[in-house]
Amino acid sequence: MSERVYVIGSTGNVGSATVKELLKNDIPVTVYVRSPAKAKELFANHANLTFVQGDWNDLKPFEESIVGHTRLFLLVHGLQDLVKIKSAIAQRAYAAGVKQIVHVSGVAVGDPWRSNYIGGVHRESEEAILAIPNRGAYVTLRPGRFMVNNITFEINPIKFLSAILDTEEPDTVQTWISTNDIGLVAANIFKDPIEKHGDAVYELIGDALTFSERAALLSKALRRTITYKKVSYEEKYSNLVQRASLPHRLAYDFLQPEPTGYKVTPGLSILLGRQPETFAQWLEANKARFHEN
Repeated sequence: MSERVYVIGSTGNVGSATVKELLKNDIPVTVYVRSPAKAKELFANHANLTFVQGDWNDLKPFEESIVGHTRLFLLVHGLQDLVKIKSAIAQRAYAAGVKQIVHVSGVAVGDPWRSNYIGGVHRESEEAILAIPNRGAYVTLRPGRFMVNNITFEINPIKFLSAILDTEEPDTVQTWISTNDIGLVAANIFKDPIEKHGDAVYELIGDALTFSERAALLSKALRRTITYKKVSYEEKYSNLVQRASLPHRLAYDFLQPEPTGYKVTPGLSILLGRQPETFAQWLEANKARFHEN
């Protein structure tokens, strides 16, 4: 049977990078999307790309279309019902003959048990998939903080206040990963023999910066002074809830300092086939987005 990869979560930053890399290597891909029209705008027409319309409320279209695929990329956005959705998809995939699932989880799974909401939900998802009887290979990717979070959650103070706002000291180190790198690692795993990775778990962290260093890089890229301002927990929480529209439990998680054990992943270049994208490189490629209205 020739390789065919089914992608759940294809229209986000990570999944789209995986799809594009697979298509570049002439690997047939099927994407499961709510809006095929939107997906076609993102990927254009490609002979090796198939669109299936569906959502999480009714997995019948997925059940019917997963047959004949050998591998599955699994990324579900949001945390609501995440364990239920991911385990249901994985069960159906393995039952249909899928030999390998590559699942995007999160680095917080390695934090102490039940110490944070995000890590707890991802841990339960991993455990549910691992427990599926007679399953195939299961590769877990555990990325750290996305570089794109600078746009998703922090763009307003950067644009309008010329500042990064957080609760830590200026010399505190934060770790980052490019969504391009997460997507490429997944695609590279799909290009490899299934037995090479088995049930591997890969933490993915590509760069580490202090708040002051990040402000300096933003200043250079945007050609105006961006400073770091330490704020109270209450102010950060209010910004996350009111301006970024995060629910309480997620916003509260984001108040917690990053564990000191988070480090740039040794050997990440082996999985990528190149050096990891640095924050400076990501910023250079995305600086125009900080000027958009």
